[in-house]
Amino acid sequence: MINMKKGDAPVSLTKTAGVTARMTWSSHTDYDLYAIVYRTNGDVEYVATFGARGVPAQMSTADGAVKHLGDVGRGAQGIAEETIEIMLNDSIRAVVPVAYSAQSNGTGSFYQYRVTLEIDNGVAGDKVVIAAENANNDHKVYSCVPGMIENAQDSVLIHALEQYSGRGSEKRPTVRVRRSGLLRKGTETIEVTMDEGPRNDYK
Repeated sequence: MINMKKGDAPVSLTKTAGVTARMTWSSHTDYDLYAIVYRTNGDVEYVATFGARGVPAQMSTADGAVKHLGDVGRGAQGIAEETIEIMLNDSIRAVVPVAYSAQSNGTGSFYQYRVTLEIDNGVAGDKVVIAAENANNDHKVYSCVPGMIENAQDSVLIHALEQYSGRGSEKRPTVRVRRSGLLRKGTETIEVTMDEGPRNDYK
């Protein structure tokens, strides 16, 4: 198991047929996991159990490559977990898991509720954890992007981002590619920007 925190160099995992992203938190609250799927052609899909302005709830991508395994609500004392399964085909450039604190929860922080992201590549047995020890403790921050799964040519790269929305913001992040240098010889960076996407529906 590899533990990551913001500022660490990306971790390379063996590319397998399937990658799993799991988010865990204290079951005393009702957080949600959803994913932003960034395609190689620049298209974006959201896989989420709830909608946003102009974006319906969608449990899987149109091609079925990225699937949410279902919403888990507030429950008995213990750990809650939501899972997204990812089949990395050539059309997927990156998948960005997002932890969201539903508006109906009231206040509470990602640190307080021990929000942790685990990413594993299944049969290869590799696991990356971006844990809650370094999470934001602001009780009015509702969205967190712990990390990003990049579909590289020969491997799966895990980036520890630990990016947070602004206080009180209900807007989703956006994902795009930033290019630098000359067109043919330049470099491309996948960039996550908080608070630029559609506003989450009330839940």
